[in-house]
Amino acid sequence: MAFDLVDSKAFLERLKITQDKPISALIWTTTPWTLPANLAIAIHQELSYSIVESKGNWLIVASDRLEFLENTSGHKIDKIIATFSGDKLLNLSYTPPFVLDRQGQIVHADYVSLDTGTGLVHTAPGHGLDDYITGQKIGLDSYCPVKADGCYDSSVPDFLAGKVIWDANPLIIETLTSSGHLYYSQDYEHSYPHDWRSKTPVIFRATEQWFIGVDIPLKTTNKSLRTLALEHIESEIDFIPAWGQNRLRGMLEARPDWCISRQRAWGLPIPAFKLPNGNTLLTAKSTKAVSKYIAEHGSDHWFSENPATLLSYYNKEDDANAPKSLDINALEKMNDIFDVWFESGSSWAAVSERRFGQAISDVYLEGSDQHRGWFHLSLLPALGIIKKSPFKTLITHGFMVDKNGFKMSKSGGNALTVEALLKKYGADILRWWVASLNTENDIKVDESFFDSAADSYRKLRNTLRFLLSNLDGKRSIANFQSALEACKAIPKESIDYYILQKLSECLADYKKHCNAFRFKHSFTALQHFIIEPLSAIYCSTVKDRLYCDAKNSERRKQSQLVMWVICDLLARVVAPFIPHTAQEIFSSLYEEEPNIHLETLPDFSLNTDTKWEAVLQARDRALQLLERHPDISAPLDAGVILPKNSFNASYLADFADLCGFSQAHFDEAATEIKLIDLRQTLACARSWKRDGTVKARDNGHLLSDRDYEAMLASVSAS
Repeated sequence: MAFDLVDSKAFLERLKITQDKPISALIWTTTPWTLPANLAIAIHQELSYSIVESKGNWLIVASDRLEFLENTSGHKIDKIIATFSGDKLLNLSYTPPFVLDRQGQIVHADYVSLDTGTGLVHTAPGHGLDDYITGQKIGLDSYCPVKADGCYDSSVPDFLAGKVIWDANPLIIETLTSSGHLYYSQDYEHSYPHDWRSKTPVIFRATEQWFIGVDIPLKTTNKSLRTLALEHIESEIDFIPAWGQNRLRGMLEARPDWCISRQRAWGLPIPAFKLPNGNTLLTAKSTKAVSKYIAEHGSDHWFSENPATLLSYYNKEDDANAPKSLDINALEKMNDIFDVWFESGSSWAAVSERRFGQAISDVYLEGSDQHRGWFHLSLLPALGIIKKSPFKTLITHGFMVDKNGFKMSKSGGNALTVEALLKKYGADILRWWVASLNTENDIKVDESFFDSAADSYRKLRNTLRFLLSNLDGKRSIANFQSALEACKAIPKESIDYYILQKLSECLADYKKHCNAFRFKHSFTALQHFIIEPLSAIYCSTVKDRLYCDAKNSERRKQSQLVMWVICDLLARVVAPFIPHTAQEIFSSLYEEEPNIHLETLPDFSLNTDTKWEAVLQARDRALQLLERHPDISAPLDAGVILPKNSFNASYLADFADLCGFSQAHFDEAATEIKLIDLRQTLACARSWKRDGTVKARDNGHLLSDRDYEAMLASVSAS
């Protein structure tokens, strides 16, 4: 559309053109409804512009956009009258096509480019950020004739007043066509901002708001919030992962002043009152007075009570910042509410400090989007009030995406609902899966992944069930701390000491990684302990003594004590990952069923100076020989002969059970580990062992010495 220059003759004389013909600036827009708010035309002073003749009119267009103009509109450019640099256009005045009571001004703006349009940009400071900034630079009013309901006010031409802006578009086009100011129009498909929730188009309006100035020095420190924030990001806050530091720093370096107000029908009100002269009452003492009243009666009373009631605890005589002639009965409530980010960003004060007396938290944990949100907007209020960061460490996690790396959404058809996953797998399996992830980056999700997590969880659960089921139904232990001490007294050569040593190493790794917030590594340490030393080695080794030793044999009772301690400590360390399972374990261990989530993790460390590495190497070799043996298939059909230098002889007692064999012996003459085929020897009818002591007993059964004595003890006890 064409905006007529006010004094075309003077402009032509400036270009040394003697003709006297009306000239119009040709602008291009996709939002006709903003034209009533036009106050300026933006050009770029370093671009080349031309006066061209087209459709009998002289028009100003960027020289490099002439071809676009012809191809798009279909209107031929008959002649180029003159070509000149953009600075020649600066400060020229023009008349908007249907708002005849004001003039606009041509100004420079860096954002004007040759990518689209005509190189002349319609500028309405009340309807766009770039336009607003341009207007502020040259002192233009932020004129916005559109009300909050999306309708024009009475300041626009009569044919638009009261109209919804979307209904106004065809009326504006029709009016421009009738007046001869419309050069060309077409339906144009382009990107336009929409509300993410309602999916409806949004409009931009300049409105009065409340701001926190991030570059204004504080009286207490003479440093701005931005400066304080950047200093804390640099040296006072730990970031996990480390890239979070650069991300948060970038957000703070580039942020504008913080608009903390919103205009909605619900929310926490900003306790401001309008005076009859249009000024505002909002002082520290008036705010505290309203706060005291709201604390007693609830925030809804802001909307239902009058100013005098809301200020019932306010004494204007005691407020040096109050207007001298203040009449509380003449005040009018204002209806702006706080930005929800201001509310959540104040949680360090409203929750941490008020409830727990501790404003500064060790950790804030959230997704990577919160460098712009909660992390960022918690830091600024805290620096303004307590001059410190409300968090010592920021932990950032990624987001869940589908197996192809795309964002999950219901509309996209690729969303997995938590409700469905909970119903199928249960909460603990979902949590166990999360614990296994490196959450620093986005995580791909597919239902099949939870099947793998369920298998891993099932291995843990079955191992713990084995331990618990072999505690003979006991549900109490005199003193857990004394049990820990008793465990430390177990001989280092016992398989029971071996598993406690491995548990001690696991707990040390677990604590180290948890303290560094490397939860995946903590999970890995736990999973390795459960699968390898505990299940594959220890549980297999002690199974024979648990099932076949006499019920009160010292060896069996020692293993039960160790299993009790393992169950207790494992319950405590898995509690953050699988809380329901952990509580189940505790409920099985203790008669009074204490809440595991109120328990602490006791220090448990053992001397690791043992010789178990050599023992396990010998075990691996023996099991390899069994696997390759052409005739022996059952481990209990085998014995093993060991060279004297295989390992310390004091470790031999548990070696046969460690391998699942019936016998294990040292032989001074042996130079390598050898298997013994025991299939021709007698097997115990109770334990199936062929330990060399099996013979027919007076009860008619073939039993080993150990099993016969266990049966006698059982009969005696009954």
